[in-house]
Amino acid sequence: MTPHIHPLRRPITMSKSFFSRRRTLPVMASLLLLSWVASAQNYPNKAIRMVVPWPPGTPADVTGRIVAEKMSASLGQAIVVDNKPGAAGTIGMADALRQPADGYTLYLLSSASLVAPLLFPAQTIHFNQLESVGHMAWSYNVLVAPVTSTLKGPADIVQTAKAKPGSLSFASGGNGTPAHLAGELFKQQTNTVTTHVPYNQFGLAIGDLIADRTHFMFLTASAALPQINGGKLKAMAVTGAKRLPALKDVPTMSEQGFGDFVLRSFDGMMVKTGTPKEVIERLNSELNKALNMPDVRERLANLALEPEPMGSAQFGSVIASETDKWQKIGRAAQIRAD
Repeated sequence: MTPHIHPLRRPITMSKSFFSRRRTLPVMASLLLLSWVASAQNYPNKAIRMVVPWPPGTPADVTGRIVAEKMSASLGQAIVVDNKPGAAGTIGMADALRQPADGYTLYLLSSASLVAPLLFPAQTIHFNQLESVGHMAWSYNVLVAPVTSTLKGPADIVQTAKAKPGSLSFASGGNGTPAHLAGELFKQQTNTVTTHVPYNQFGLAIGDLIADRTHFMFLTASAALPQINGGKLKAMAVTGAKRLPALKDVPTMSEQGFGDFVLRSFDGMMVKTGTPKEVIERLNSELNKALNMPDVRERLANLALEPEPMGSAQFGSVIASETDKWQKIGRAAQIRAD
């Protein structure tokens, strides 16, 4: 007689295919891991693209091209600079984030991008989708005015602005740029009223300042140097904690009685989050090696750019602290894109 088996107590049977799948999954996972490790160890085996979200000639672009040249030689693969300016660096960032997290797309993050959430509050901007590789260089601003201007220094700006509020204007390359935020910080610290004039094209801002259509500007030092040396603009102060070697005769804001006014901007290298750790470490090593080369340091110093090699984690901490500082200025100024 065949024994009765209760429907709920039938013996569990497993097909050969079940066991086959159980054996296959770990094997596949191991193969994928080995492939990932091998890819990282062979990095790079093709050209690398460096997305610079600013126009040619800006500090990020200049520094990026200098280190790209040295890193290309050391890595044995070309690093191609690709300028993708616009929207406070977020157009370039969106482009970089569309690429695989494999280290073949680099993104240069600048201080000016940190205020993008304030400029575009309706957009979702996730800096946590980027992982730090390393810091490149600090840049500073120079308070400049037309050579024909009666303004001789920051104290003159304060005196005139208090006597005639709104009579002075300062230029920038756009809302949220370091030149803009430096001007806003100056207003906040001195309790003065001056008019911000943003330009869509950086060159037009400089041209109108030279022509005395605006009164002063906190111009990035690398762009200010040729205008100062060419006798088209006069330098009244620098925004660093100490004088710049390229402008050693120009006093700091602190030296002129504005002790709390110290401002600098960073440029650094990022990759998409999820990039293999070994690739990030290799890029950091090659970047720092390039920044420590005497000829690189000399070229950057001549442009008033201050290289400071860092580890990936250290640069991540810098980004966090600088974000707090820049966004604090931006919120107080109620900056917007339009």
